[in-house]
Amino acid sequence: MKRLLTIAAVQLPSDAPGKTNTARLRANNDSAEYWLKEAGKRGANIACLGETFNMVGIEKSKRIVFSLTRNAHAETLKRFGPIAKKHRMAIIAPITAIIENLVRNVAIVIDEKGAFAGQYFKVHCIEHEKAYGVVPGDTWPVFKVAGARVGIQICHDNSFPESARCLTLNGAEVIFWPHLMSGWGGEFMDILLRAPAIHNGIHHVPVCYGCAPDKSWMPGMLLGRSSIIGPDATILADAGRHPGIALTTIDLGAPRIAEMFTRPGSWVWKPDMLNDRRPDTYDVFTKPHNRQQPIRPAKPR
Repeated sequence: MKRLLTIAAVQLPSDAPGKTNTARLRANNDSAEYWLKEAGKRGANIACLGETFNMVGIEKSKRIVFSLTRNAHAETLKRFGPIAKKHRMAIIAPITAIIENLVRNVAIVIDEKGAFAGQYFKVHCIEHEKAYGVVPGDTWPVFKVAGARVGIQICHDNSFPESARCLTLNGAEVIFWPHLMSGWGGEFMDILLRAPAIHNGIHHVPVCYGCAPDKSWMPGMLLGRSSIIGPDATILADAGRHPGIALTTIDLGAPRIAEMFTRPGSWVWKPDMLNDRRPDTYDVFTKPHNRQQPIRPAKPR
């Protein structure tokens, strides 16, 4: 039976206009509102923005983050809830916010009725985030919105294959990946975009930022390439390098089929993958790890 879902990966601009942090914050939220309304007009059932979209282009410190994002959680729900309700479109809104007096890199989930459906706290925070106070999460929730079971990993989470696998084991059919990664190597980044879909039999939705329309993208800029990727790693829609929307309709009732994966013939791949796992041998994943000192590369002689 078909289960159609129209997904929008909303690629916001990577530059925030404005001479002050407050002006940049306002511009980021205005841009998000504009593009979410566009996604709704185009018939999206669920739309996702990029990582911490409210603070893009703002140099962060503990003082600045607390002053700018103290009310960000409530303001995000107030501003984008009505858009979700009007277009009957679930929204994933990743922001920096103060929650219970803690700095969080959080993805807020708003359901298609405009109501708060839950949130995901980034688990693998980078050192720069920790320096201005971000507290990591420790769970992998899955949300039922727009008729789909949805998981979220944020930026550095995708550096660890366990992230998408945990979400898959918790029931995710679609995994969104809002991120702020730069594109230094074509093969490297292409693998990061596709790998979670291949390994888990899910749809993977990377969401990044686009460079200015009057500029050429170059290595080192934010990647762009917001996309919807099928369980067989086919890129079904791609926003390219500039601001815009990657939008397509997928069928959650049409899973990846594999030939000769674990037995002769063609079979649905995901149940066989899950059945053939050997979690009894995976205890090395959860053993305590002694933190090591960072190592700079050796200079050439």
